[in-house]
Amino acid sequence: MTYPANDAFPLLAINQDRLWARHMEMARIGAIEGDGSCRLAMTSEDSEARTLLAKWCRDAGLEMTVDGAGNMFAVRAGRDPARAMVASGSHLDTQPHGGRFDGVSGVLAALEVVETLNDAGIETDAPLGVVNWTNEEGVRYGPGLLGSAWYAGLIDDDALSRVRAADGIFFEDEAKKRGWLGEGSDKVPIGTFVELHIEQGPILEREGLQVGIVTSVQGLVWLDVKVTGMDAHAGTTPLDHRQDALLAAARMLAALNDAGRRCGEAARVSVGRLTTATDGPSTIVGHAEFVVDIRHPDARTLAALRDECASICRAVGEGAGCEVAVDERISVPPTDFDQRCIAALENGAVARGYDHRRISSGALHDAANVAKIAPTAMIFVPCKDGISHNVREYASPEDLAAGTNVLMDAMLSLAGLRTQSRS
Repeated sequence: MTYPANDAFPLLAINQDRLWARHMEMARIGAIEGDGSCRLAMTSEDSEARTLLAKWCRDAGLEMTVDGAGNMFAVRAGRDPARAMVASGSHLDTQPHGGRFDGVSGVLAALEVVETLNDAGIETDAPLGVVNWTNEEGVRYGPGLLGSAWYAGLIDDDALSRVRAADGIFFEDEAKKRGWLGEGSDKVPIGTFVELHIEQGPILEREGLQVGIVTSVQGLVWLDVKVTGMDAHAGTTPLDHRQDALLAAARMLAALNDAGRRCGEAARVSVGRLTTATDGPSTIVGHAEFVVDIRHPDARTLAALRDECASICRAVGEGAGCEVAVDERISVPPTDFDQRCIAALENGAVARGYDHRRISSGALHDAANVAKIAPTAMIFVPCKDGISHNVREYASPEDLAAGTNVLMDAMLSLAGLRTQSRS
């Protein structure tokens, strides 16, 4: 059920102008050409964004806590101390050539919900939380979804202490230096979590819908592939005497794409990072490495596709006279969201007359980790042309407001509301 809107207590509406202005102000931090954003986790830009968020949360009367993975929790007290927190949020870090909405919209939407309730004098039985999860993108530090993975117990303190960037800087050292590392392993308890995010795909816009009610997140596997041949001179080594690791890797990439296409429309197989040990124009590459990103909503199909991709790499490597090592870096099973949370979001969309549909997420989100320990769901808003992880990423003020209104309705339904008496 949605909260009991009636003539005496009509549906609230969030402040669209304030929400948009916050997006634009946050986008100035780490701004890059083309209206994009670059705020890699625990860089100076990420730290500045966190400081701005913390100020806004303090101004809204929220109590801020930072945990042992750098996750930020800003809490609005509820009237019932026995009730578990209803939280919402996402992440402030971006891709190197990212946009202004991926992740940040979920954090700012959660804050806008709280501020709208403050403006209207509405209290809730359960406390409300605004969350910024650390290193969702996984660009500077791997794996991605780092903060929520630690929070959900998917990685422990020891594993977190070993995480470091490509330049050798340990995550914990950098987070501590920036002032964004809490002490100890205590975790702020969440009773329910609802995350708003841009869709990062074309379906909602294509179908003319304002809201997507996310029912699940497809599973993901990352395979680390290392191809070892032999360095050689490009001018003196005959083509049939080469052990060309780069050429072998290129053939693997084409074959992996074919395997994904054979698996059906729901399958995703991608390689976004390929590195070589040498980059001389006259040298045959003796060693190459890449990461295979495999996704599917069905667990059995995902496992079968993973095995096929690994076999392809080994077979192509053997045919090229190269040694191939394939290791699984990360495996995240498909996640189904909580039916009560889904209903709360759907009821909000219906009550407001928004055109909407149920949808599955093709991208991983922190909500998929949180769902392992607390009832969770997500809401999507359209993004122009389905573009994300790109400076052209765009979500309209109207669509962001619609999604945030539904988020607010769901949080009120899940937390229970009370109207403050005003003198």
